[in-house]
Amino acid sequence: MELPYGLVESILVKLPVKSLLRFKSVSIQWKCTIESRYFKEKHLICRQSQDPDILMIDPLEFDKDFDLKDENVTRMFVMGSSDLIKLPNICPLREPIRLENHGDNLLHYTYLICGSCDGMICYYNEYNCIYVVNPITRWSRSVPQARFQAAVLDMMNRDSWRGEGHISLWNLGFGKDKFTGTYTLVWLYNSFELGLSNVTTCEVFDFFTNTWRYATGAPVRILDKQIPLYLDGLLYWFTDDNIVETRILSFDIHTENFQIISKAPFVEAASKQIIMCNLNNRLCVSQKKWPTQEIWSLNKTSWEKIYSLNLQTDPHWFAKDLNPHIFFPTIIISCAIPVAVLKKKKQSLVLYDARANNPNLVIYDPDLRSYDSCFVRDYRPHHTGTAISFFPSLMSIL
Repeated sequence: MELPYGLVESILVKLPVKSLLRFKSVSIQWKCTIESRYFKEKHLICRQSQDPDILMIDPLEFDKDFDLKDENVTRMFVMGSSDLIKLPNICPLREPIRLENHGDNLLHYTYLICGSCDGMICYYNEYNCIYVVNPITRWSRSVPQARFQAAVLDMMNRDSWRGEGHISLWNLGFGKDKFTGTYTLVWLYNSFELGLSNVTTCEVFDFFTNTWRYATGAPVRILDKQIPLYLDGLLYWFTDDNIVETRILSFDIHTENFQIISKAPFVEAASKQIIMCNLNNRLCVSQKKWPTQEIWSLNKTSWEKIYSLNLQTDPHWFAKDLNPHIFFPTIIISCAIPVAVLKKKKQSLVLYDARANNPNLVIYDPDLRSYDSCFVRDYRPHHTGTAISFFPSLMSIL
């Protein structure tokens, strides 16, 4: 007896991505279904109704003796398990960039990470590389060099360049137009540092034409070294607190308009002590003021404090300050990253602090006000390692 195909499809949509990739070989009909845009979107919606997986991404990885072991390592943690799944490395290995006007000097870098969008993430550096990948299906696409990257590389090549510390860095944003379903990359940066006259400069990448173009920049300067947050068709940044009090700036991917939507709930905001995050599909901000870290959620026009964390519980999981004996690039965030809120565990919060003595995913129980580690690791991540909430999908960008 053959099952109605509609019933077969309703079963397939609930299966893991890796199973679906294998099942494409069952029949031409199954292959066409699984590869269709309709099925991919339906599968993603089904997966997003559950707790996310967590991607642990380490640009460099060391063994217990602090010898370099591997690079650009991505591991996936599935909630409820006790171990990490190491994923294949999709991006090319790092190749030092030779500076034109500096003899044999080589420019070394590590990959930076955009947050996840529909099961895809973006690896890039500040100079010449951008890759959008689906770490589960192993789909990848390279993106041409942005004008910002070319400008930074040109500054590095000038004879007057005096060191990377003199160049401010702004990070790439990755998101989707929720009306058309098209994906885009957005690079917003302050103009003065690059010798430009406008307040900010905004570049938008069109995947259809495979080109970068300029859009109207934001009317206010933004905080550097922050990772733009994508949520429901919008990208968000903190404004520069050296110019005005810290506010939240949004960019509508569909209309390409910037808007100041709210003041931040901070009295004072040291740039490395604050972070934006998406918890339960709500815009949240967090500030660390040792020994506590507080998290607020934006409810229309007002902020609601949803967590107040005591970080002194275990020194192995959270760090008070950066270790002065270890080099940390200025891009590092010196507060614990709120990664996700779990639906199945009464609003338990997943946290990650890459600078801690024993970096680990930690689950905070708000009822018991207690912490518990997710797994035991046998390696040491790089200080710029990060963790992001992630829903495995079949999505790609053609």
